[in-house]
Amino acid sequence: MKIAITGGTAGIGQALGNEYLALGHEVLRLSRRTGHNIRVIPKIADLIQPCDMFINNAQAGYAQTELLFEMAQRWAGSGKHIMVVSTIMTQYPVSVLPGFDMMAYRIQKTTLEQAVGQIRNSCPDINITLVRPGDIATSADKTVPPAADVDNWAKFLVNTLETAKTNNLAIPDISLGPRYQ
Repeated sequence: MKIAITGGTAGIGQALGNEYLALGHEVLRLSRRTGHNIRVIPKIADLIQPCDMFINNAQAGYAQTELLFEMAQRWAGSGKHIMVVSTIMTQYPVSVLPGFDMMAYRIQKTTLEQAVGQIRNSCPDINITLVRPGDIATSADKTVPPAADVDNWAKFLVNTLETAKTNNLAIPDISLGPRYQ
């Protein structure tokens, strides 16, 4: 299976890509580091289109949502799989982290999740898994614990999704983060 991942060279995207590579899949990593800006929707969508699965991970304003709509239109009727990476923060009534940047981030991810619902209703033949990471150690300033190790998190998520697929089960939504005492 060929899998495209936006934001695939660092953090969650890199860890997910590594897990799928270990399972023998071909992984196309799309990121600014590889010269792929997700804000250039048609160019990125052209690269994703021939793939079997798309991990919509990179976030840049509302470009993640726009790219989701573009791929849903292109993949309508295909039965392909899109994994959408959001945040557990959408489950709270307001941003749990201070600052306007975090408020904007939460609103952008909430908009993304609303798009997932609309696309599921309009295109039931596209398999969409919405993933809400909790506190994941994706940068040097995050410590394990209290944050979850990104590689362990990705391994658990991929194994869970693969087990579900093998058993003809769907996981439409999953929130996955560290357990706090």
